[in-house]
Amino acid sequence: MQATRFDICCAARVLYRAGLSVANAGHLSVAIDDGRMLVNRFGPSFATLKPSDILAVGFDGKILEGEGMVNDTIALHAIIHRENPHAIAVAHTHPPATVTWSTFRKVPEYYDQESCVLAGDVGVVEEDYEGIASTEERVLPLARKLGQFRAAILPNHGAVTIAPNIQFATAAMLLLEGMCARNISVAIAAQATGNKPVAIKPEHAMTAKREIAKLPFLQPLWADLLTRLRQTDPDLFEQRQGTFAAD
Repeated sequence: MQATRFDICCAARVLYRAGLSVANAGHLSVAIDDGRMLVNRFGPSFATLKPSDILAVGFDGKILEGEGMVNDTIALHAIIHRENPHAIAVAHTHPPATVTWSTFRKVPEYYDQESCVLAGDVGVVEEDYEGIASTEERVLPLARKLGQFRAAILPNHGAVTIAPNIQFATAAMLLLEGMCARNISVAIAAQATGNKPVAIKPEHAMTAKREIAKLPFLQPLWADLLTRLRQTDPDLFEQRQGTFAAD
C-alpha cells in the first residue's frame, strides 16, 4: 500500500501545482478492499501531503491505520465508494474555474479537443448548496450522479472525479478544470466581441473521444507530471526513498 500512498501524495501535489486546491480542503481516496480506503488525513494541504499523512479508513469513517484525524466530509468518499464499486479512486477538490462555472448549473460545452476526452462524462448535481457534504442525505445525489458520469460538478462547491486509479482521477480533474476555464473565457470573448461562439457538436466530441482513447496518453502524461514534481517537490521523492528503504 506504500506505492498507493505515494501516488495519492503525487496526485495531491499535481493538483496543487495546477492551482486546483484551496487551503487544506479536499480529499483523495483509493478503495483498497470492501469497506476500506486510503485517504489523506485532515490538516495538511495538497501542497505538503506526504505518505505518512495517508490513513487507512473504513467506510464508516473509523481510522484503521495511521495517525491523524479525518473530518466528517470523509463521508463523501465513503458513500461514493460504497454506492459505486467501480469507483476505485475518488478525487474531490475546489478548482476555481469549475466552482465559478458551477454557479450556472450547466454542463460545459465542448470548445476544444481536450474537453472531448470528457465527452458524455460530465454531470451536474442538481441540488442547491446547503452546507458541507458531510451527511448521507447530502452526498447520495452526488454518489448517484457518479453512477452515470466520471466527473460531477457540485454547485457553489467544487467537483468530484472517479476512475480506476488515482492517476486517471487526477487527469480527469485537470481536464474538467480546463473545460470550465475554456467555457468562461469563450463567454467573456463572446461578450467582448459580440460574436457567437460555436461549440463542437456532441456527436463529434464523442468521435474525438474514441479516437483519443486509442492513444496511450495517461502513462506518459503521468510520467511527465512526476518529472515536473521532482523539480518542484524533491522532498516528496526523498521521503519516498526513505519509506521504501525502511520497508
